[in-house]
Amino acid sequence: MVCGRCGRAFDETKQDYCGYCRTVHTKKGEPIRDLKGILRYITEKFGAETLLDFRRTDALIADFFPKESQARRLCFVTLYDGCAKKLYAVREKPFEVRCAAAAGCIKSLRDEIGIKGRVAAEAVEAVGCAVGCEISFKKSEILPASETESKKNITDPAEQYSLGRHFDRIHEYEKALYWFENAALQDHGEAEYYMGSYRLEGRGGVQDVAGAREWFVRAAENGVAQAEYMKGYFYAEGIACELDEDKAYECFLKAAKKGCSDASDMIALCYENGVHVEKNPELAKKWKKYTGGTDELPEETEAPEPLPDDGEELYQSARRCLAEKDAEGAAMFYRRAAEVGHIKAQCSYGKCLYTGSGVPKDPAEAFRWFKLAADGGLNIAQYNLGVMYLKGVYVPKDNEQAKHYFSLAAKNGHEEAAKILKKLRRADNE
Repeated sequence: MVCGRCGRAFDETKQDYCGYCRTVHTKKGEPIRDLKGILRYITEKFGAETLLDFRRTDALIADFFPKESQARRLCFVTLYDGCAKKLYAVREKPFEVRCAAAAGCIKSLRDEIGIKGRVAAEAVEAVGCAVGCEISFKKSEILPASETESKKNITDPAEQYSLGRHFDRIHEYEKALYWFENAALQDHGEAEYYMGSYRLEGRGGVQDVAGAREWFVRAAENGVAQAEYMKGYFYAEGIACELDEDKAYECFLKAAKKGCSDASDMIALCYENGVHVEKNPELAKKWKKYTGGTDELPEETEAPEPLPDDGEELYQSARRCLAEKDAEGAAMFYRRAAEVGHIKAQCSYGKCLYTGSGVPKDPAEAFRWFKLAADGGLNIAQYNLGVMYLKGVYVPKDNEQAKHYFSLAAKNGHEEAAKILKKLRRADNE
């Protein structure tokens, strides 16, 4: 068979891909390069349920289709958004149910993630086909939000909220307010939060601070973390209510538990300055790093240590991106793996931030990730911290701290750290 990509011949009886450019071909000899073909190949080889594990699917696509990086990223984002799970769950349902689920996936990819409507529809159609949920769309019928809005017949609060977000992004605040209010009146939490923001700032209509607080309170009752923070802010400042520091602090705690970074920063500020709580700089630092998602607050317990294999597949995806000289893709996967506790990925992402490879340079963030990996016992991260203290990068020059980290790295088998440590100690003796 002749490869449809590079034009070289290969034996299709022994393998279904070109040995030169690794392009996979169908049995008819056509190169597989589109998303639908890639997913069909994966499901035929490993089963449709494979797509329910987006990390494993991404690793398989990276192995079999290393050249198709654009399709791979689109597939990763689509599966990461839960598209396969939603469509797999309705594959045996009536056609109307399947279409409704697919339309919901398209809206999520388009409005929340920012993928173009036509591309989102094609991705959802490809995933649906692969998991056995046959759906097809006429791409010309996928209307932009502005055209949909003109019909004024949307009743679903989620769709109304999505339209509000669309008009908010393009600064058409009156239209955004119209749709946010429609969704909020149907008890949509996020829409209630936006109503509070709009009333507080006077966007799209008259400013109404008292009305804004009422909307924030309603959104907080529906579990919106940022609204809980704003509710605390009103109590803290005595805006449209009695000043009550106890209630304010309670709101900030609730919001921080749900992952609101503003609330975590506010609590950290309280501990830094000794406002409403006893001054505690160490606890303030912990609150700045606190990301919520657990009832175990910083003063109660340390974060549990991650499992050794957490993030391994994401880490391997990053290494494949590096092999393809895709620095941005590598940085993205390193970050995802680092966030779930993969020690090597933490150090690698720190290096990306330190050198500006695939992401903007940020020595402060680089130091933070190196420190996490170093605390986990990784010698190269301990060496990197030693270098930063030795050169005075982000931190003041400090030979004692440098020697401390070089010593740790040397004990863990880092030869270069041992050499530098020896030189520093010799210089101290002279």
